[in-house]
Amino acid sequence: MERGETAFDLTAGALCLDFANTVERRLTARPVEQLRTYGDLLAFSWQTGSLSADVLAALPAEARLRPADAASAVQRAVVLREALHRIFLAIASGDGPDPHDLAVLNRALADALSHASLEPRGDGYVWSWAGADRFLDAPLWPIVRSAADLLTTPALATLRVCASERCAWLFVDTSRNGSRRWCDMRTCGNRAKARRHHARLRATEAATPLPSVPRGRSLRSG
Repeated sequence: MERGETAFDLTAGALCLDFANTVERRLTARPVEQLRTYGDLLAFSWQTGSLSADVLAALPAEARLRPADAASAVQRAVVLREALHRIFLAIASGDGPDPHDLAVLNRALADALSHASLEPRGDGYVWSWAGADRFLDAPLWPIVRSAADLLTTPALATLRVCASERCAWLFVDTSRNGSRRWCDMRTCGNRAKARRHHARLRATEAATPLPSVPRGRSLRSG
């Protein structure tokens, strides 16, 4: 079972939010699921650099040996993702998260931290994940740690939700004046600009009077 081919958008400013955003067009009748296979989950870890290359080289073989367990890991990933999205969406909207969603996160966090350790690197220390090359849930460990970090730091005050009525992607607003409205100006922002432009054109056309036609004549030529 190899890494999937999905290319993920990583503009949210936090690993946990990039993970929560792995559903495109969430608020439409046809949302697009990006975590369909275990390979897709590995692709997310690979693209974000959240697990080491050695771990990501070992996990595909582990998934091939245990396909049912790999499928269950994807299901747990989706459950966690949906809980994270609801938690951060509630906070961005000024509400409190549902205790059930916090319980989902706390269970995943307890599992992740049972594998976490610190190891020296250079002049400092980095997080390490013991046994990550054998546990199919390992791609979730850095994600839940990222969620805990965001929830417990001042960056939480800059959490935003995309202003598009189709999107609902989350992001950390690092703009200078805190006025970012879109998950990505190149996508939702440009679509919103196009809709406003077309709306102005329609309003102008509706307000423009039709030319008067002399009695007995037609606007048709000939």
